[in-house]
Amino acid sequence: MIQLIDLYKLYKTNKGTVVGVDHVNLHIQKGEIFGIVGYSGAGKSSVLRCINLLEQPTSGKVLVNGVDLTSLSKNELRKARQKIGMIFQHFYLVNSKTVFENVALALEAADTPKASIEGKVKELLQLVGLADKADNYPAQLSGGQKQRVGIARALANDPQVLLCDEATSALDPTTTQAILALLREINRKLGLTIILITHEMEVVKELCHRVAIMQSGKVIEEGSVYEIFANPLEPLTREFISNVLEFKLPDKLWDKLDPAGKVLKLLFRDDAAEQAIISDLLKESGIQANILHGKIDYIGDKPLGIFIMEVTGSNEEIADAIRYLTDRSCIVEVIGRA
Repeated sequence: MIQLIDLYKLYKTNKGTVVGVDHVNLHIQKGEIFGIVGYSGAGKSSVLRCINLLEQPTSGKVLVNGVDLTSLSKNELRKARQKIGMIFQHFYLVNSKTVFENVALALEAADTPKASIEGKVKELLQLVGLADKADNYPAQLSGGQKQRVGIARALANDPQVLLCDEATSALDPTTTQAILALLREINRKLGLTIILITHEMEVVKELCHRVAIMQSGKVIEEGSVYEIFANPLEPLTREFISNVLEFKLPDKLWDKLDPAGKVLKLLFRDDAAEQAIISDLLKESGIQANILHGKIDYIGDKPLGIFIMEVTGSNEEIADAIRYLTDRSCIVEVIGRA
């Protein structure tokens, strides 16, 4: 659906040149929700703006349905952009126009016949849950409602791709969940390919199928959301994951632990997360165990269990226990006080 081939973007400033996107290669499948994560300055928004050529790449190719957008004339690019919707963090609604008029603007810009506009706008407002707000002005709406108007406007010309630039960053947690649910439903109903830029790994966990992690203009890690959460390879990826799944034991608890024992961090993937592996271990081994913390998260429909457990016993018994857990598809890490 979307291919970025050796995408490179160089910015010229008064102090010299800055590399915004450093030879990025990505292949995004039709109908998937793809997240791009990174801190400010990582290059993620530059990548997004290169996809619809709001930013002209310095070099490289942007292919959408096999068409290289960088090779199109201005008129051809204008038509191609109509099939790429975009929603923004700060909504960018026209305050002097009603909700209906804000959505209609996108249709008018595409030279949609006037006779078709009213029905289309009503259909879109129904889709995003704002059928009763058509005559309201932006100042009368909540942040979540403003973003719903932005989504309706982005969908006006029946795009194949929806680009979301920090679309939930300005929203409170409850409203964020509602917008994510709406995007998930739009993806399911319309089969849209959605590309989501964010610095919030919780958003990726809730919504995306696959994710790329960016740092200093480069993609440093990419994969399915489950695999990235279950087995992050890069330090930055582990840092992002830690904001969602990790937990640290308080110092007071460390003070109470047996110095002769060991503290294990256990990660159970797939079916192993729902099996009684720890219970079976305690029945078959001579170790004593105390679960200090733990939970099972679901990423998509797949479980991922993380537990922290104190174990005591002889070195041989503990080593045997670690081997037992590893053989049962558990990732085991011996941890110490931070």
